[in-house]
Amino acid sequence: MSPSLSDPRLRLQPGQVAIEYIAHACFRIHTATGTRILIDPYASRIWLGYDFPNGVAADAVLITHPHYDHDAGQFIGRKVPWLSGLRVLREPGAYPISDVRVTGIRGKHADPWGMEFGQINTIWLLELDGLRIAHLGDNGPLTQANLQELGRVDILMMPIDAQYHILKEREIQEIRSALRPRVLIPMHYRLPDLERSQDSPQGLGPIDPWLAKEKNVVRLEDNRAIFTPGSLLPAELFVVFPHSPRVHAPKQSAAP
Repeated sequence: MSPSLSDPRLRLQPGQVAIEYIAHACFRIHTATGTRILIDPYASRIWLGYDFPNGVAADAVLITHPHYDHDAGQFIGRKVPWLSGLRVLREPGAYPISDVRVTGIRGKHADPWGMEFGQINTIWLLELDGLRIAHLGDNGPLTQANLQELGRVDILMMPIDAQYHILKEREIQEIRSALRPRVLIPMHYRLPDLERSQDSPQGLGPIDPWLAKEKNVVRLEDNRAIFTPGSLLPAELFVVFPHSPRVHAPKQSAAP
């Protein structure tokens, strides 16, 4: 999307990296030079009950797999005009994007989902300013090859919810033990203040019951946070973002 006056580039100090949570599994990464990389934009009101915000500018978009809650609905034929003209990456490979080294790693969508597109899922690894940030998409258990390609992971974005919709509890623990991220950011869970129906999105649980069993949980008040290599603690830290204030629950129609 072309730069928008309503969505200015963040002003960061050299060496700082900002992570911005939009909602669901969608994040935007900001570098000190102004590069903005958007990951997994979701389609408005398909399965999820809320809209994708207007005017989210980016220099490139990374998509893990062609489900509507990760690819803006393109696979099912939804027209996404704001993606036109943007560099959109979906396949494994090495991609330099300005000052960010982006690597797509071939994974596999968690069972039993994604059979309609062969369960493809690209794990994205971003290396910038001394940090290694990984976004798993809807990947299932990681293989030894996945772990070797990922190497050290400082900040990990992983699907976690109390109903274990994507990863089972044992699988979550195995990934944590293997990668040992310094910061773990849960994603892909229900956002109750945005969902009008208790039954939808079907099969997706909230995050709070799962977090209640964990230590070292930090709940942010802002949907953006700044990280540097020196700011990371030795122990694993869970960082929970609020969704973007630009994402709202749909207005309920007035009763007749």
